[in-house]
Amino acid sequence: MRNWEAQPFRNSLSALASIAMRESGADGYAYFGPQRLDGGGVVIEENAIAGPSTGVRVYRLGEALLAFSFFSSARLQESAARLDRMVDTIRMVWTASESAEHYSDLIGRVNELETRLLDSKIADRARGFLSAASQSDLAGAISKHVGTILRPTETRRVLEKIVQDLEEEVEERRVAALAKGILQGAAGLTEEQAHAHLRALSRRSRKPLKDVALDLIQGRAR
Repeated sequence: MRNWEAQPFRNSLSALASIAMRESGADGYAYFGPQRLDGGGVVIEENAIAGPSTGVRVYRLGEALLAFSFFSSARLQESAARLDRMVDTIRMVWTASESAEHYSDLIGRVNELETRLLDSKIADRARGFLSAASQSDLAGAISKHVGTILRPTETRRVLEKIVQDLEEEVEERRVAALAKGILQGAAGLTEEQAHAHLRALSRRSRKPLKDVALDLIQGRAR
C-alpha cells in the first residue's frame, strides 16, 4: 500500500493513532493490511499493552482496517464518540496518502509538529497549567489542522505557512520551558509558580510570553 511506502504519511498515521489511543484511553491499536478482510489478519503496525482485551472497536480505511483494543468495555463505551472523531482525521490522512504524494513531506511535517504540541498541551493540562476555559478539544484541534492541510484548494505556499506557524508555536513552548527552568533554579519556584510568573510578566508588560521568556533568558546569560 502506498500509505506505508511514503514515510511521512506512515509517520503521520502512526502519530495520529497513538494520540487517538491516548485520548480515548484505549490500551492498544493495530493497522491491518487488506488480507485482514479475508480473515488473514496481517498486522502492518501495532502499538499495544499486553493484557486481556474485553472490547475492540474496528474501523475500515480503504482496503485496510484499524482496530483499537480496550481492557475495559465500559471505557470503550465512554470513549467511542471521541475515538470516532479522531479516526475521521486518520481516515482523511489515509485517503490523502493515496492521492497527494507531492504534499507528503509537508503533511508529515505538520503532523509531527502538531503531535509535539498536543503532547505538551496534554502535559500542561495534567499539571493544571490550562484553565477550564482554555482546555482545548485535542481531537478537534488536530482535526482542524489536518482538514485544512488536505483541502484540494490549498497550495504549497499555504501549507508552508501552516508549517511555519506550527514551528513558531513549538519554539515558543521551548523558550518558555527554558525560562521556567531559570526561575525555578534562581528563585526556588515550583514549575507551576514559574509558569504563573511568566504569564503575569507578559500581562503587565503587554508583551508576548515568548518575548518575556527571551528577555529573562538573555538577562540570565549576561
